[in-house]
Amino acid sequence: MSQITIQCRLVASASTRQKLWKMMAELNTPLINELLMQMRQHPDFETWRQKGKISTVVVKQLCEPLKTDPRFTGQPARFYTSSVTTVSYIYKSWLALMKRSQYQLEGKIRWLEMLNSDAELVEASGVSLDSLRTKATEILAQLTPIDTTETQPLQEKKVKKGKKSQNSESERNLSKNLFEAYGNTEDNLTRCAIRYLLKNGCKISDKEENPEKFTKRRRKLEIQIQRLTEQLQARVPKGRDLTDTKWLEILSLANTNVPQNEAEAKSWQDALLRKSSSIPFPVSYESNEDMTWFKSQKGRICVGGRIILPFWQAYTSSTYWQIYASNPKHQLYLVYLCVNRSQV
Repeated sequence: MSQITIQCRLVASASTRQKLWKMMAELNTPLINELLMQMRQHPDFETWRQKGKISTVVVKQLCEPLKTDPRFTGQPARFYTSSVTTVSYIYKSWLALMKRSQYQLEGKIRWLEMLNSDAELVEASGVSLDSLRTKATEILAQLTPIDTTETQPLQEKKVKKGKKSQNSESERNLSKNLFEAYGNTEDNLTRCAIRYLLKNGCKISDKEENPEKFTKRRRKLEIQIQRLTEQLQARVPKGRDLTDTKWLEILSLANTNVPQNEAEAKSWQDALLRKSSSIPFPVSYESNEDMTWFKSQKGRICVGGRIILPFWQAYTSSTYWQIYASNPKHQLYLVYLCVNRSQV
């Protein structure tokens, strides 16, 4: 799911804009921050991370007691609903990214276990390097399809245009087949030969392996695994610190204390370098009943309330409106529906 943000000019009085901003910055955004924190402290958090899914029902259950918390009371019902929607969206997006990173991590760990030098493969297989190459050649012949494209009367331009993409696709398919064959066989020599092929780009190398280059290659893979592991552990949604309170706390902590280890020092550094958004979380209006899009006479794209302005003006001057507007839970309409329209 993706969201499109359109920058608009809000046509409203200064007092209305101030009230809306205050409600979003001082009540709604802190509520979302609290929900995000409670979600990552939830006992089922690790289960959600592994499955890559989360239920909106859980967020609703966490939000219910917070509605009576003095820090978050006085918001319209739509604001509470928006908080639940926002937190659900943030975590669903984050879990999808983490699931992809988890797959990458598992794949790199598996590859690290398979990545061995020629000397290690010779020792593990119990045969010479030439015998290992011979076995690799046999496997390659079995898995590589016979290329008949050269015997077909194709035009030279078409052959040149498709050659690169065909080779790339062929290499990906061959690599995939080698990994599948590796998982389906228990023969030690076959597995060593497949590891040899994968290490050399699905080809037979006639050159002697450079131990220094192989060590660097393996070390590079280990660093990638380490970074992915740290990302999976550290990158959890933290909300928005509009007042920079947490940033100042960490700055004070770093100035007056010595980190116990390198990991703690890095966490302080990351927190201080991280740029937090300076604007509140948006209020999500997932409804087509209250707002409508249209073009003005000047051709501008506008969004406004569905209530016709004359009827709205008559209603706001009635006693019913005075009773309705006096209820704090209905302040959303005082804030939003008094706004005639927003113009791009």
